[in-house]
Amino acid sequence: MGEHPPGARLARLAALALAASFACEPAPKPDCAAPCGPGSTCVEGQCVADAPIAPPVADDGKKKKKRRKKKRVRRTTPGSAAGVGGSDPAPAPDDEVEEAEPAGEKLPPFVPVDDRKIPQFSNDKAQTIDLEAGSERPNERVLDQHFAKITPKITDCVITASRYGDVGSGRLAVQLRLLPSGKVESVSVKAPASLNVWGIVPCARKAVYDHRFPSYDGPSVGVDFAVDVD
Repeated sequence: MGEHPPGARLARLAALALAASFACEPAPKPDCAAPCGPGSTCVEGQCVADAPIAPPVADDGKKKKKRRKKKRVRRTTPGSAAGVGGSDPAPAPDDEVEEAEPAGEKLPPFVPVDDRKIPQFSNDKAQTIDLEAGSERPNERVLDQHFAKITPKITDCVITASRYGDVGSGRLAVQLRLLPSGKVESVSVKAPASLNVWGIVPCARKAVYDHRFPSYDGPSVGVDFAVDVD
């Protein structure tokens, strides 16, 4: 065989390479026997339904805010009438408000104790001496026991006053004249300016005047005691 020119040899190699590339490609897949209907595609000889395409979500550029759930309470006003049959009226739709705080205790108007009919104690006042009275005197231990019963009542006067305004500290000095029957004839209460507020003094005078001491056989006597307020 004679030698081929270089150009012919290159053309033959190119043809062989092209034939080899066709040999490596897979065989074409068979077509479906009949045309596929709408919404399907021929895949490997069979009609397969197309996957549904989700509609695009419109993005308006705003994030949705999550609505905070509020407690529903009934809004009422003083003097509001009840519903038919005594039931409360139903709340209006979408009438959502924050839960109301409990109202604080409302104090009644301040009215001081009226002690105008209670006589003030005075050592200068003339005393009527009963010549038939005995010589007995009240027992100091018994008096202390009764002073201990009066003290909480005076303390209540201070506590009540503190609800209406500032109350300081100090001593309440009590002087009283005690009759043989055990009744208090007169009473005075001396207080510093810090405690002479919001009716403490007249309240304390009445607490002492209303107390009943044990009776004794003897003349009237003046006694005194004190209550310290811290």
